[in-house]
Amino acid sequence: YYKKACQVRRLIQNDFLKAFGACDVLVSPVTAQPAFKIGEQIKDPLAMYLNDIYTTSTNLAGLPGLSVPGGWTKSGLPVGVQLTGRHFDEQTIFNAAFAIERGLGPEKRVPNV
Repeated sequence: YYKKACQVRRLIQNDFLKAFGACDVLVSPVTAQPAFKIGEQIKDPLAMYLNDIYTTSTNLAGLPGLSVPGGWTKSGLPVGVQLTGRHFDEQTIFNAAFAIERGLGPEKRVPNV
């Protein structure tokens, strides 16, 4: 199983390397749905697990990733975006995160609910 897992990990890494041939940072959702209220899905561990599914490929590839606020839903729940970068290129991710936060502006960092 270990050998097969290493092969799959290499395939994931290769896909990321191919993508980085065309861009510097990948932007993706952090979760499959907006945040849920505290305790709302405590009885559904599968739903909670699936909410983290978008972050696993970055971890499997051993790449740096950062989650930043990306906005709010109409009901005021936060939506996060994940930034993924090349190996040893964390500064580019930090710069992109700063640009996103600056683009939201102080008036958009807190929902109007």
